[in-house]
Amino acid sequence: MRRTHTRVSLTLVTALLVLLIAVLAGSSLWVLRRMQRQSAALTAARSVVEQGSLIAARLAGQPAVREGGVDQDWTEFARVVRSLYAVENGIQYVSVVKNGVTVYQQHTRSLDGMELPDDRPAPGIDEQDVRVQRRLLRVGEEQIPVMVFTLAFAGADGQPRLVEVAIKKETLEREQAATTQAIASMFQLSLVTVVVSFAVCAALVVWIMRQEERRERLRREEEHLAFAGVMANGIVHDFRNPMSSLRLDVQMLGREARKAGQAAPERVRDLAGRVRTTLDRMDKVFQEFLYMSRPSSGGRAILDVTASVRDCLDLLAARFEGHGVQVEMDLPDTAVRAWAFEIPLRRALMNILVNAEQHSPKGSTVTVQVRGTNGEAVIRVLDRGGGISAKDRKRVFDMFYSTRAGGTGLGLFLARTAIEQCGGTVSIHGREGGGTEIRVVLSATEPAKETA
Repeated sequence: MRRTHTRVSLTLVTALLVLLIAVLAGSSLWVLRRMQRQSAALTAARSVVEQGSLIAARLAGQPAVREGGVDQDWTEFARVVRSLYAVENGIQYVSVVKNGVTVYQQHTRSLDGMELPDDRPAPGIDEQDVRVQRRLLRVGEEQIPVMVFTLAFAGADGQPRLVEVAIKKETLEREQAATTQAIASMFQLSLVTVVVSFAVCAALVVWIMRQEERRERLRREEEHLAFAGVMANGIVHDFRNPMSSLRLDVQMLGREARKAGQAAPERVRDLAGRVRTTLDRMDKVFQEFLYMSRPSSGGRAILDVTASVRDCLDLLAARFEGHGVQVEMDLPDTAVRAWAFEIPLRRALMNILVNAEQHSPKGSTVTVQVRGTNGEAVIRVLDRGGGISAKDRKRVFDMFYSTRAGGTGLGLFLARTAIEQCGGTVSIHGREGGGTEIRVVLSATEPAKETA
């Protein structure tokens, strides 16, 4: 089954993250606005209740109500009601009931002809107890919601009295309107500020990320140019000696050919074989550099690590032979598989093996071992060179850092890059008896995050 690999742009991820934070900030503002509106409604309701209770208590303290006064007292009471209405025009009606009989009732002009509900609080209520009820007053075909404040008490003559003050629900909405408007304005201003701020941040982050990506591309181009220069020098170096040998063999072959009938067939065959061997060696060196320079292609797949190691050693055989270094292969008979990119893996192995050859003294042996264990493929390359100190092991994979005179510091850097591209790790260890071990660990199974 073919696997697909999707690379998500870091710029897109960053922009989406900023957008997510902006959405969370906007959601928090909306929740805060809702809580503030609820608080404003509660405060407004509390204010209206306090105001209605105060009006009912004030009216209950009037002489006409408390003592059941004469007409002059009721005239003064009506004037007080009108003055209260002038201050609070949300009052719908004022009613005074004495011993179950309505002795006073006054309506606002807007509710002339309304029918009052018949439900009255039961007698025996504490004098200072103000009850708050919600009612619907019917005016013709219209029903108007009001809040009724009822205060029951005993008059000066001992008879029960009841004062009712009805206030329109619009008063509550009016009390709440100013606060709600202020909250809405603050919310809009805050929301605009958040949107503008996060838009600027998102644009700035995207710009910075693009600049960083551009600089990264330039750095990679510089690395590629540097690596191309190193490869060119390597090609010149590795082809010079075989070309010299090939020139001498061809000259000697030409001399034998000019002898006509006196040419020795065995000598001609020997020279021709040497020419062929030299050309084969040059072809292997050429293939080595092709492996190192070929760009990555294709997707990750399950590869035979043992076969890849063997192919790389075959390509480098002439190089090891020319340097006088023996290669000991400790490879299993069965295939050891790993989940990797084929070309980057071979490129990494070539660089690691070349590094081992460069640091190995003449006549020494480089051991290459492959093992499969615990769901991993482990490749170990061990040499008998001068070794690498503990402090240098942390830097040896850095670009342009080298412990070898004349080294470019690119080989192990490119090897680590290729191994990490395959999802593996590469590390350096000391070797008992002197030398260095480079260990590559690759996963033998497909990562869980890969989707079909």
